[in-house]
Amino acid sequence: MKGSSKQTIVSRRELALRSLSAAATAALVPASSDAKPRHGESAPRLEDRIAIEDLFSRYLWSYDCTDEEEFLALFTDDALVVGKSTRYQDKPEILDWFRYLIAMREREGDDIWMHEAGQFRFIRSGENYLVYAYATHFNGNSAKATRGVRSLGYFACECVKGHGGWQFRRFSISPWDRTKLPWKKPLPWEDAPPS
Repeated sequence: MKGSSKQTIVSRRELALRSLSAAATAALVPASSDAKPRHGESAPRLEDRIAIEDLFSRYLWSYDCTDEEEFLALFTDDALVVGKSTRYQDKPEILDWFRYLIAMREREGDDIWMHEAGQFRFIRSGENYLVYAYATHFNGNSAKATRGVRSLGYFACECVKGHGGWQFRRFSISPWDRTKLPWKKPLPWEDAPPS
C-alpha cells in the first residue's frame, strides 16, 4: 500500500508541475494573434508589440547616451513632439529640443540621466497604435554623490510602421496626474500651443 500511495503522490506532483508549466507557456505565448483584447484595447501582434517596446528602449538609450543620430532616427520626417505643453515640429526642431535637454543636464552638473518606460498600454488607431507608458527619469551627480528621481510622468505616443520599422509620429511626455486615466484625456498634441 505504501508503494502505491507514494506513486500516486508523485503522479499528482508531476501533474501539478505539468499544469504550471503549461499555464506559464500559455501566458507567454498567445494562442493566436486574434486573441480578444480587454477593455476595448486592440492587442498588437506579438512581434509588433516587441518592436514598439524596442522603439521606446532605443529612445531611452539614445537620449541617455547623447546619440543625436540614433535619437532622430526614431521619429518620422513629419513627427511632432510635445514636451511640457510645448510643440516641436519636424526633425530640426526635435533636434533643437534634444540639444536643449542635454544642455540642461550639463548645466545642472548631472553626469547621470537615466530614463525608464513601462506599463505599456496599446490602443489601435487605424493601422497605427497609440501607446501609453510610465516615464521615470533618474538622475545622479557623482561629484556630489547624489542619486534621485528627477521626474515622474507618462508617455503618450502615436507609433507608425514604415519601411524601416516602427517610429514615433506623435510623441509626448506629460507630468503624472492621478485623477484621470491618460487615454481618457485629450491627446497632448491636440491641445499644445505651437512653439
